Amino acid sequence: MNSKILLVDDEENIISAYKRVLHRKFEFFAAQNGHEALSILRENGPFAVIISDYRMPEMDGIQFLNQARLFFPDTVRIMLTGQADMQAAIDAINQGNIFRFLNKPCPSDLLLDTLNTAVEQYRLVHAERELLDQTLKGSIKILIDIISIANPSAFNQAGRIRSLARKLAIRLKVESIWEVEIAALLSQIGYITIPMQILKKVESGEALNSDEESIFLNHPQTARKLLQNIPRLEGIAEGIAYQFKLYNGGGLPADTKKGKAIPLISRILKLTHDFEHHLKSGLNAAQSIDQLQINSDYYDPEVFAALEAEMMNIEEGFVLGYVSVSELLPGMILAEDIKDQNGIVLIPRLYVISDILKMRLLNYVLLGSIKEPIKILQVIKNTVL
Repeated sequence: MNSKILLVDDEENIISAYKRVLHRKFEFFAAQNGHEALSILRENGPFAVIISDYRMPEMDGIQFLNQARLFFPDTVRIMLTGQADMQAAIDAINQGNIFRFLNKPCPSDLLLDTLNTAVEQYRLVHAERELLDQTLKGSIKILIDIISIANPSAFNQAGRIRSLARKLAIRLKVESIWEVEIAALLSQIGYITIPMQILKKVESGEALNSDEESIFLNHPQTARKLLQNIPRLEGIAEGIAYQFKLYNGGGLPADTKKGKAIPLISRILKLTHDFEHHLKSGLNAAQSIDQLQINSDYYDPEVFAALEAEMMNIEEGFVLGYVSVSELLPGMILAEDIKDQNGIVLIPRLYVISDILKMRLLNYVLLGSIKEPIKILQVIKNTVL
């Protein structure tokens, strides 16, 4: 069991006194300031417990412990305070950042009891997290195995959708990419309740009658029921449930959600599924995007821009944007060549817009020589599911 203790105090005599008490029972580390302590954390972590003095030069105890939490959120944090720092300690506990605070000087028996309790707290949290991770991984593996056995074709399709969904999530800088990947893999888990004759008709592109269509279109809700009670899959279950929902508010479920109110997972799944459908029908990537563009209001514009950027092999971190020439700003980067009506390249792809260049383009617009909108590269910000 992890019994690493890190003490941070700018008074060397305090460190020496506590070391005599703690080093026999715990794996003891010490630092005299927050910056030194962060280096120790990076090199020797994780730690079960961190004890930090409040008053330290450059970085006080609350600032340091908040930084430490970013590296090791499970580590139990304790603060040493004097009477003058009591309000700061209370505020820290109320913010949920500190496990306990101890007054300085702290009696040895109280310090030992507190550390034993803190190490046990770390053990419980860590054990629960490991159990949850193992349970989650095991549950996902079983569900994926079920799909692969029950419907190999659906499983193969889910694998292709997962690959594309992951690329779009990376391009959109989604923080929890694993959720998008798992949602794509499990997006068709509801197929296990659909009669095989219906699935065969769907696979062959044969038209369904109204009853068959109703059964098929309900599979995302079946998936939600299967997944929503598995810890940490609640968001994935909701994303799969809305995978038929259109960005303009149409589609299923028939509720009032539209636009950004629809889960991002759902918006990615909707586009990737439809793109895969067009590819399966025999269209190439460019033709598939053209078909999707006909009903562009079905899809999140940002996700659609990420798909276009992916198909054009544009560098990661960028998506496509569409602007009129009048909306061009200095510094914008062209995503494709701008050509005149005779196909002559006026400005090459990846050229950076300047004021003079914009004036030139405006003149071409007046002459009707180029088409709008103009495709540009946009840097995407981090996206939270």
